Amino acid sequence: MEFSILKDILKPKVLSAFVEEWKAEESPILKYMPYKTVPSLQYQIVQGEEQRPLADIVAYDTSFPLKSRPALSKITGDIPALRLMRQMSETDLNNFMQFNAQKDPDTSAVIELVFNDLVYCYKAVLNRLTWLGFTALSTGEISLTALNNVGVKTETNITFHIDRKSGASVAWDATVSTTKPISDIIALCDLARLSGIILRKILMSRTSFSYMRKSEETINFVFGDQGSAVTKYPNLTVLNENLKADGLPEISIIDCYLQFENEEHTISNLQAWNEGKIAFLPQNEIGAILNCKTAEEEFRPLQVTQTKKGIVLLSKWGENNPCREFTSGACNGFPAIKLSESIFLMNSLATSWTGE
Repeated sequence: MEFSILKDILKPKVLSAFVEEWKAEESPILKYMPYKTVPSLQYQIVQGEEQRPLADIVAYDTSFPLKSRPALSKITGDIPALRLMRQMSETDLNNFMQFNAQKDPDTSAVIELVFNDLVYCYKAVLNRLTWLGFTALSTGEISLTALNNVGVKTETNITFHIDRKSGASVAWDATVSTTKPISDIIALCDLARLSGIILRKILMSRTSFSYMRKSEETINFVFGDQGSAVTKYPNLTVLNENLKADGLPEISIIDCYLQFENEEHTISNLQAWNEGKIAFLPQNEIGAILNCKTAEEEFRPLQVTQTKKGIVLLSKWGENNPCREFTSGACNGFPAIKLSESIFLMNSLATSWTGE
């Protein structure tokens, strides 16, 4: 490991200034699981339901009524390492030098060549956290295989203990005259109320929403007696207005596709939200993205140029045999779902959760 070959361009102040000025788009998972820094790689999550306790009305000069404390359910585990790196080959570096040596080089193009790998590594780490969070939230578990990860493979699924799972009364599909999406939502919300849980948010994929908005039941729910004469399907805004007016949770569409590169460097699309699954939440914030400091940040090699963007550590270094420049992104992070006992999941594409 040597100093960054581009160290004259990527001086620490220049690198830090770029990172500070660069307005990176935040991960959509943070709306439901904001960052939470923890002191060690071992985590402990105390799970439970959303609580709405009541104080008692008592006579003066009497003792305070003592309330019970429910048994705590805990999940423990290790926060995994999220890592990747990118390489500029000797040919890439030669092309950069020739480009930069031009009489009037395109400044924006030069900046893109120098900083693009930093942006790539930062986005890749955040995208993995997004995938982990939405996979956990849409299925209640995470499975790492060769189809979605290079590195660790899980022998058994990592579970988040979301046990309230079901299917639709009738599978949502293109048979618009038989599907019952509004009835399914009402039935599940009523079931939650029997357990003292008020559901306030629905998350689903674009496929589920497409089937829902085209259903005759949905059209009649929105347009009433005029539903049969309507030629345009209700959009998300109109449907949410009607759900809210009936005291039902509003819908958010999770439409997040990422690019996974396997060990053979073949790139394929990877959907963050499991297709057809619907999550019913008591509130937006139902957990956290746990993270802690990496060893490299604490014990930085002298040859490495480093900076940090949010919770992602970005590093650059070089090698001279052969001549290469490397950029890496690193983070110790993992989703934690705290309100798992108050979340309901439904498979909209089948009449049971497993689809059998």
